[in-house]
Amino acid sequence: MALGTAFRAFFAALFDAAAAERIGAAIDSAAPVPPPAGSTAGMIVESAPPQTPVAPQSVQPLRSDAIALLGVLQREARFVDLVKENLAQFSDAQIGAAARPCLQQCASALDRMVGLVPIESSPDGSIVSVAESASAAHYQWIGEGESASGKLVHHGWTASKVELPHWTGNRVDAMVVAPAQIKRG
Repeated sequence: MALGTAFRAFFAALFDAAAAERIGAAIDSAAPVPPPAGSTAGMIVESAPPQTPVAPQSVQPLRSDAIALLGVLQREARFVDLVKENLAQFSDAQIGAAARPCLQQCASALDRMVGLVPIESSPDGSIVSVAESASAAHYQWIGEGESASGKLVHHGWTASKVELPHWTGNRVDAMVVAPAQIKRG
C-alpha cells in the first residue's frame, strides 16, 4: 500500500507542479505516524544528540522575476511589442523612429529597478589591469596571452539594486506579461 502511494506521489509531483506543492505541504505539515504495534521501528537504541530542526524550504514566488521585469518593460516602453514585431515590412528609418522612445523608456525603467552601472569605469579602448583574484563573472578575457592587462572592449554591467514589483495577483495570471487590450464600441 505505502509503495504504491509513494510511486503515485512521485509521478504526480514529477509531472504536475501544483500536485508537487500539495504533496510537499502535506509532507511538511504531517505529524509523525506511530509505528505499527509490535514493530521495533522508531525505537531509540542509542542516545543520539538532539537534531536541530530544519527550516522549511522557502515557498517559490507565484511569479518569476523575469516575467515581472518583462511586464514592466512592456507596460512602460512597449518593449515586447517592438522585439516581436515583424520588422521586414518597415524601413530602417521607421524602425529607428519606433525604437528610440522604446529604448529611452526601457533605460529609465531599468535604471529605476536594477540600477545598472558599469563594472569598469575606464572608457572602451583603454588599457586596464585586472587583478589575478578578479572574478570570471566580472571580467572575461578575449584572445590569447597571459598578461594581467589588456584593451577594454566593453565595460560590462552590474546591478546596484533589484527593486522589481511584488506580484499580488492570482496564480493563473502569474505568467501574463501584458493583457490583451480590447476597445469597446
